[in-house]
Amino acid sequence: MSKQLSDHTIQRLSSDSEGRFDSSRSTFDIRGPIDPDEDHEHTDHFAHLYEDRAEQFDAAVPFIEAGLERGERCVYVADDNTVDEVLAAMRARGVDVDAALESGALSVHTEAETYRRTGEFDREAMLSFWEETLTDAIDDEFTGLRAAAEMTWALEADDTGFDDLCEYEELLNPLYSGDEYAVLCQYNRDRFPAEVLHDVLRTHPFLVHDDTTVYRNVYYTPPEEYFGPDRPSKELDRKLATLADLTDARTTIETHERYQRELYEIIATPHASFDEKVESLLELGRERLGLEIGYFTETLDENTFEIVDAVGMHEHIRPGVTDSLSGTYCEKLLASPGRIAVRDAAEAGWTDDPAYERFGLDAYFGTTIHVGGETYGTLCFGSERTREVPYTDAERTFLDLMGQLVEYELERQRRERFLRESSQITSDPNLDFEEKLQALFELGCEQFGLERGAMAKVDSDDDRFEVEYVSDTHDGFEPGLELPLSETYCATVAGCGTVGSVDDPVEAGYDDLYVYRELDMKTYLGTYIEVEGDVDRTFFFVSEEPHDGEFSDDERTFQRLLGQWVKYELQRRQREAFLQESYRITSDPDRDFEEKLEELLELGRERFDLEMGGLNHLPMQGGEFRLEKGVGLGVDPDDELWSDPGYGCFCRQTIEADDPVTMADVRGTDWQDDVIHQEFGLTSYLGTRVTDGSTPYGTFWFGSTEPRDRPFSETECTFIELLGQWISYELERERREHHQQTLSRIAADPDRSFDEKLGDLFKLGCERFDLEIGGLAEIDPASDSFTVQAMTGDHDQLQPGAEAPLSETYCRETVDNGAVADITDPERAGFGGSIAYEEFGVETYIGTRVELENEPDRTFFFASTDSRDREFTQAERTFLHLMSQWIAYELERTQRERALEESNERLEQFAYAASHDLQEPLRMVTSYLQLLESRYGDAFDEDGEEFLNFAVDGADRMREMINGLLAYSRVETQGDPFEPVELDALLEDVREDLQIQIDETDAAIAAERLPRVSGDASQLRQVLQNLLENAIQYSGDAPPCVRIDATRRGREWVISVEDDGIGIDPDDQDRVFTVFDRLHSREEYDGTGIGLALCQRIVERHGGDIWVDSEPGEGSTFSFTLPAVRDR
Repeated sequence: MSKQLSDHTIQRLSSDSEGRFDSSRSTFDIRGPIDPDEDHEHTDHFAHLYEDRAEQFDAAVPFIEAGLERGERCVYVADDNTVDEVLAAMRARGVDVDAALESGALSVHTEAETYRRTGEFDREAMLSFWEETLTDAIDDEFTGLRAAAEMTWALEADDTGFDDLCEYEELLNPLYSGDEYAVLCQYNRDRFPAEVLHDVLRTHPFLVHDDTTVYRNVYYTPPEEYFGPDRPSKELDRKLATLADLTDARTTIETHERYQRELYEIIATPHASFDEKVESLLELGRERLGLEIGYFTETLDENTFEIVDAVGMHEHIRPGVTDSLSGTYCEKLLASPGRIAVRDAAEAGWTDDPAYERFGLDAYFGTTIHVGGETYGTLCFGSERTREVPYTDAERTFLDLMGQLVEYELERQRRERFLRESSQITSDPNLDFEEKLQALFELGCEQFGLERGAMAKVDSDDDRFEVEYVSDTHDGFEPGLELPLSETYCATVAGCGTVGSVDDPVEAGYDDLYVYRELDMKTYLGTYIEVEGDVDRTFFFVSEEPHDGEFSDDERTFQRLLGQWVKYELQRRQREAFLQESYRITSDPDRDFEEKLEELLELGRERFDLEMGGLNHLPMQGGEFRLEKGVGLGVDPDDELWSDPGYGCFCRQTIEADDPVTMADVRGTDWQDDVIHQEFGLTSYLGTRVTDGSTPYGTFWFGSTEPRDRPFSETECTFIELLGQWISYELERERREHHQQTLSRIAADPDRSFDEKLGDLFKLGCERFDLEIGGLAEIDPASDSFTVQAMTGDHDQLQPGAEAPLSETYCRETVDNGAVADITDPERAGFGGSIAYEEFGVETYIGTRVELENEPDRTFFFASTDSRDREFTQAERTFLHLMSQWIAYELERTQRERALEESNERLEQFAYAASHDLQEPLRMVTSYLQLLESRYGDAFDEDGEEFLNFAVDGADRMREMINGLLAYSRVETQGDPFEPVELDALLEDVREDLQIQIDETDAAIAAERLPRVSGDASQLRQVLQNLLENAIQYSGDAPPCVRIDATRRGREWVISVEDDGIGIDPDDQDRVFTVFDRLHSREEYDGTGIGLALCQRIVERHGGDIWVDSEPGEGSTFSFTLPAVRDR
């Protein structure tokens, strides 16, 4: 058996060593050279010193399992463990215990059945037991015997001495030399005395440690020595010899480790260049090998090499020297299958060689450097004197390791250069896709040593191959070439989906393919590119020359990286095209939402390669979905389609999920039994949730009755999510615009009171926030008061006039935190014990504070006694803020109007009273002036008559001013109710009243057709008369020319009276509407200075404005607005 162990070990450990331990047979790993002692060849006896049960079975069970696998009979002797515990440990570690027991291949015994089967330990009887057991195993056609024994029984109190045990263990070694026998003795370190374990070490050739690692036992003592008369002295000599050997070995190891450490330190130096590292390596190699020179070469071509770097003094070996390879040591090295080691050129027969004549090296040690599967150059050391000792294995290993590190550095440089250049190409913003592709073709051809690169469209199902791009021209191989995919090498990668290569078409069986027969392609390296939403591609390089050997892992990695970039670019272009098309659709101002939605559905069907798509709406939570828009469903647009998917399936799962929901194939899943699959046949599905603000609206989905051949990608999920977000945005925008338009319409309605508008706002807010209660309350933080002013919604306690402490309501949040406050979890917000929560039962609230001047502040709010499962959005907060701004404006406007009305009323009363009181004194003055004139007129001289005329004229002007002031003050109080008025008729009456003035001034008046308006006819006639009279009066020296027209502007008319008179300076245009403010003296133009002020007051009563556009000498245009009649 020992011979079999050794033979197996020869195969496992080394091709040139014999008698080594059979590690494969034992199942243990080998640590160090496991050569048997030169006087002992028994390598089938192991000792295992363990500390716990897990450590014990981690070694013993694999030992037994290996024997079962080899057809050996396996015997286990249990003592420290019970039989059941041993069997359980074997089962736990994967051994088929029952089958092994049934076949007789395994048996587990107790120590009473083995070591002490006669009642006590009998060495001879135990040896006979093993002999009989081995014989039975061979007779039963087992390949051998394998035993594992627990030795704890030796500790029990009987006549067995530890010396007897060790003698027994020692006798097991030579007992069955050459037979099929192996034994593992197990000792519990915690139970055996240390002196016994020392004897155990001396009686076992090999020790098992670290569970499954075998170490050669340097303290093993052969039987003849262990039992001999000179045992103590020989044991001392043996230990001293062992110490000497260990000291020599330690010195060798330390030397090896030092140089190896320095070797790695050189390579790992972070800031050193490659040349600096090579020079350091050469210096280290000279020192390690004891040779004079070291040099590193690069083979430039078949006949030339260059010395890249060199250390040491030599006439012909210097950095930068370029020479012929012929007649050099490098030529010999490159031609050899491995390293060359010459310690004496004469002894090796090199002294007559041209290389010796040229360089005179008596010692030479070199290895070949390869990069990317190709020969790069050599790494050599030499001396002009012979080397005294042969090169050791450690030195050979050192040279190999040095060469490997140089190769690694060169490979790293090569990889970095490739990655750097490829990155520069792909990230260049000035190159388009085709230019980048061409540059990558050129880089790949250089990297792989091939002639051309290409990319083709492929379809495995249709056996289709079409060349799309080629790096250079080739007869018959050019863009547009179509072939069966099976006639190309690309079929190899289309099948595996990774990087594939062909370097010997004939050997691979491809010599009958079209690309080999007709295009003479002998080498291929390519990768398969799966492109989402587009035709798949192959990206490859080919050559008409055969490739020298297989492509390296680095080359395959480079090819894969190039393919990944091409895939990324193709998919990026697909993504950009999709996004551009979707943007074109969604941003088209000439399409409405329905048209855009239909185009997006068609775009998604094409992009996802699915036959149908739709937008579903869920009107009621938990209810059925209604199809709002669909394509590819074969449903009449006028028909309603309702669906009710089950929980966790299709749209039902989608509307509850934050991310898109995908199902490539419902078959074999819970979805297969859902009504959507059963009734509509939907087998593959991609959908995303659509919301209207924060409220779930429905789903946007695509599907097919056919399964999908691959899962939906992350990009596809992103696409449908973007489309769903746009739909959600549009739905919210439409709803937001609807609410804002409604808000504007309510606020701008001139025919409704504040209370009516407030009621409409309550309804609008309840709809917008999906809450049933709306309210306006008066608050005073200083007195902690809250009084409901107006309410909508059904609530027993929240009614107008209801009062509560402000601090006990949610409205206190609007005071404490300002702006808009919202609450969806009252207990978490600190209102768990408040009146608003406990008594009013309010679960949801959104409100804002309305701050007023000269008025108590208000809170405007909406609430619900139902909980809300989502937070309020910023759009909802903004909308409430807009509503509250109107509330504030209306309340302040009402307050200002009330104050203005009171002021106007007082002013009118004052003006009326003043005018009325002035009438009586004025009449007395006028009467007495008339008496003076009638009785004493003849008594006045010329000056007296002039003075009397001045007094009469002044009284007349005062009467006119008093009458004008009375008219001005009575505009609001004594006007007639508004009714439809025909301005054409009013203008005609005015022209009749001014006919004398018109004739005297020869005025030309042109009027377009004037509209029908709503107003006070007498007051509007006054406005037209005043404006037309002024236009005639201020015409200057030329005959007046007046034009009157009207222009519709929304719900009002703009009436203009234009003249070509003297005009008004822009700085004075505001003054003309001021009471009693005149721009001209009475000598220049007659008047009271109240006519235009009266016009302004009348126009303002009608809700309009009046203004003037004028330049001096260019005439004037007076314009005013009046409300149009709605029913016209």
